[in-house]
Amino acid sequence: SVSLLITACPTPLEFDSVPAIKYESSEINQRTVASGSQPIYYDELSITISYEDGDGDIGFRRNEFNPPYNFYDLILDEDGELILYGSSPELPPYNFYDYIILSDTTFNNTILNQDTVLIDFNERYFNIYVSFFVNWPGNEGFEEFEWGKEHPFYQTFHGRFPTFKPHDYGRPVNGSLTYNIRVYGFRYIFKDHPMYLEVYILDRAGNKSNIVKTDIFQMPPLE
Repeated sequence: SVSLLITACPTPLEFDSVPAIKYESSEINQRTVASGSQPIYYDELSITISYEDGDGDIGFRRNEFNPPYNFYDLILDEDGELILYGSSPELPPYNFYDYIILSDTTFNNTILNQDTVLIDFNERYFNIYVSFFVNWPGNEGFEEFEWGKEHPFYQTFHGRFPTFKPHDYGRPVNGSLTYNIRVYGFRYIFKDHPMYLEVYILDRAGNKSNIVKTDIFQMPPLE
């Protein structure tokens, strides 16, 4: 899960309409959540970036999931039917970006129940993107750990942050944004291997910011 802390400067300067970000800091903290008689421990990765945008069109309004900010579009075959996972050897392997599992849904008079169908993922659904890079033992450099394609995870840690000025687009904004990622089991997956994250944001028009890289870090040792 993710959470955000956002601040904005009261008198921003003139900026480009394409958002720009800078890496500020990152940290790892162990947290607990109550669960019956035993607490559950998890790690929280916090990434702080500064941002600037010339027309202030960054962030989503509440419950803004309709196009152009929808999660996906269905891909149909030449007969206008859904394309099911595994129906052709030419289809991509299962991953977060190419498939979705539909249940309790009717399409062309067909009831779908836990059916996995091919989709066209919409990049504008998220407005902050986070990629993980790890230096595995025996490797000379860092390699991206692609959560969306890695079995058995098939998830991402991208997110959606709210608008800074819901009724006042068209004016420049700048400030800082802290993106908190709640993670379970990272210490077992990554151990003490060196890691870093890459981050970028999208504005409401779909303009992509520059990519920033965090400092190299390691997960704390297992206790």
